Amino acid sequence: MIKLMPGYVEDVAAWQARLEDLAAKGWFYVPSWILFRFASFERGRPKTVRYRLEPAAKKEGCPDWERRETYRALGWEYVDTIGKTMHLWRCDDPEAPELHTDPETEARAYDRFSRQERISRYLSWGILALFAGLLAFALYVSGGTYFAYLVGSWQPLWYLAAGVSFFGTSFFMARWQTRVLRRTLRTMRAGVEAPRRRPYRLACGLALVMDLLWVFYVIALGYNGVHSSRRTFRPISYYLTYYDESVPYVEVSQDGEVVASPQENWLTSEQWWTIEDYTEGRRYYRYSEALYYRLRFPSLADDLADSLLAQYGDDYAVTETEYPGLDGVWTGAAVDGDQYMLLRLGDQVWSVEADTDAPLADLLPQYAAAMAEARQG
Repeated sequence: MIKLMPGYVEDVAAWQARLEDLAAKGWFYVPSWILFRFASFERGRPKTVRYRLEPAAKKEGCPDWERRETYRALGWEYVDTIGKTMHLWRCDDPEAPELHTDPETEARAYDRFSRQERISRYLSWGILALFAGLLAFALYVSGGTYFAYLVGSWQPLWYLAAGVSFFGTSFFMARWQTRVLRRTLRTMRAGVEAPRRRPYRLACGLALVMDLLWVFYVIALGYNGVHSSRRTFRPISYYLTYYDESVPYVEVSQDGEVVASPQENWLTSEQWWTIEDYTEGRRYYRYSEALYYRLRFPSLADDLADSLLAQYGDDYAVTETEYPGLDGVWTGAAVDGDQYMLLRLGDQVWSVEADTDAPLADLLPQYAAAMAEARQG
């Protein structure tokens, strides 16, 4: 039978209390791999026993025979070494003395954990600083286009929630149990015996939550990887027929087929990629390609518009103009004749690129009407 244990084995008092309470119910720990904070137990006659965890020396797989014999003479039997960090001992004799009676001496056994904790803390801050530096460098070399890439990537809200929840809970649990260990060591170093038991239900609950979040994150990671590697375009009538969902679109030409693909991103409440094209024999023609965004945070609309404009740079010679009912309009044309137009209204941003002889700006009334309708809806 497997049982859930409190977080990390370094939370000594919680682990000892959990093991002793399970023994009182007839469940006794057996040597096993601790996977996802679950350990193996076997059924026996309920009785009162004591369990004690003792730090293992570096590269010490198990206690030497001399220590085992010494502890056995005191009434303690070796059970297992958990995670190559802690030796577990068990005593069935309530009259047997404790393994350690000098708190300061016992605290010195934890010196390796203290050093590892300090190294881990400095390493964590170093990694955080490295990521911050890499992000700043990416923003610098992107020339302002990174935000458009971020908004346009496939990163739904549930995927973001899975990652943030798992890593956030892991960080909280690690820091919380590190504080528990620090408090225990301060007590022992002051010459006071540290509590052998402490409440463990909250630690077990957090361990279960972290396991569930880990499963959720792995599933989300796999699904996100599969989905983001392919994109399905369907006729816009498909979404209205099967999902009762209209697609924001303005036809640039009357001859092509219009297909669309929705995009999920935590920064947008709605996002569409639409293409108008047709095939003649083996030749493929694309009339227009449009990206429609409805931002979850309206204050970011200006930033997205600026980032999209930065993507086109000087190739389209974009100039700003005005149109009634719209908050911003930018138009431009490339050397090869392709035209570009960017529109903004409230929380909506619409980027349109077309290969047409007629001025794309002639369609501004239709685009403005479509954005106004979407805003009211």
